Amino acid sequence: MTQAGQVVAVVLAAGQSSRSGTQHKLLARDADGRTMLARTLAGVCASQVSGLCVVLPPSASDITSALQAVVRETCSGKHADIRISAAADKGLSASLKVGIAWAMEKRAGGCLVCLGDMPLVGSPVIDALIDRFHQGDVDVVLPEYQGQRGHPVLWSARCFPSLLTLTGDRGGKILLSDPTLVKAAVAADPSILTDFDTPNALQEFARMRATASF
Repeated sequence: MTQAGQVVAVVLAAGQSSRSGTQHKLLARDADGRTMLARTLAGVCASQVSGLCVVLPPSASDITSALQAVVRETCSGKHADIRISAAADKGLSASLKVGIAWAMEKRAGGCLVCLGDMPLVGSPVIDALIDRFHQGDVDVVLPEYQGQRGHPVLWSARCFPSLLTLTGDRGGKILLSDPTLVKAAVAADPSILTDFDTPNALQEFARMRATASF
């Protein structure tokens, strides 16, 4: 059970993988046979987060069953819940709201929102975000590399109600323009800008070894 005030993680993995061709990107395997979702989850599970929730597409899908198996196998050492985004076809915001609702159930003080197709993000980046968050006086903490902001993003519980108002195929980025939000950035590496959601990118991922990261 998550203690109030702790940081949890939500991994968004309910997308339809429409840009990656016939293969579902999160089940694509690297050169060592490890799926993309497994690599993403490994980085989260090795971090300081007190628990995580993986948001998956509707349970009638064979893809969902395969993704559930990946979660169980990868997250055995960290408490992990699975939530289904029944309206996943409505866009990213629907899945994000499922995850934020879970974080609110856990009475978390902060929620790290991670994207399932960014498997190179390691625990050092995540822990740097959490360490800055625990310093206080901040609503959102973002990773930054050479002036570019990326993912994952850590949101304070104060932002949860606003995140629940989002609609369409968008995440919390639109909220960052709010001048009242107190934002902080931490230095990170290129992994925060690297996703794999096209056929060419999946070919690159297929050549990567488990130790290959930034």
